[in-house]
Amino acid sequence: MSPSAKANYVKGVVICHGKSEQCLSRYITSNLHLNIKPFAKDKGRHSIQITGLMSVLNSKPFNTQKAFLEEYPVETLGKGKSQKLINFKLFIMMDTDDCTEKQKNDFINRTMFSNHWLSEYIVPIYSIASFEDVMIDAGITSTRVSDSEKGETYSKIFPINDRPLSTDTLNEVKTFGQRIRPSKKSNLILFIDYCLDLLNN
Repeated sequence: MSPSAKANYVKGVVICHGKSEQCLSRYITSNLHLNIKPFAKDKGRHSIQITGLMSVLNSKPFNTQKAFLEEYPVETLGKGKSQKLINFKLFIMMDTDDCTEKQKNDFINRTMFSNHWLSEYIVPIYSIASFEDVMIDAGITSTRVSDSEKGETYSKIFPINDRPLSTDTLNEVKTFGQRIRPSKKSNLILFIDYCLDLLNN
């Protein structure tokens, strides 16, 4: 297989809690020109919550490997039931303020996904208690915005980049990662590091 064909494989999917997470994931992946796809409900206009997450995972395109690979061309190894996804992760970015403590813990420690076929590929990305709290904690924003304004606000903070990959666009992501890394309110750095690592592979 040619290098260009391998480069076209989907390297990740991000299930987004809402518009804010969708803006962030598209900002990072567009800056780095990575084939990582956001998945949001009604383009982020309606939120996906931890309490409804398994309903999403048990619906197309996540419910079966066949449906998933038809939607997302991921590199695979093997055939049939032994087929494995290669160079792929499913990130799930969720707020944790709209569920019970047990549901929150089951999400973070991955117990929630133990019986799903995608379990081994899932990386839970949590915000405590919300994405907005994380952004304020990291000094990205200083004030809260209403739900109706989040789409416009975060689209400005995290614009989609259509410029070629460059030192500037790479440094934008690295700088954002440096601001997020110390935060105890989120493990968002796992997503950022994964994206940066892809550039070296």
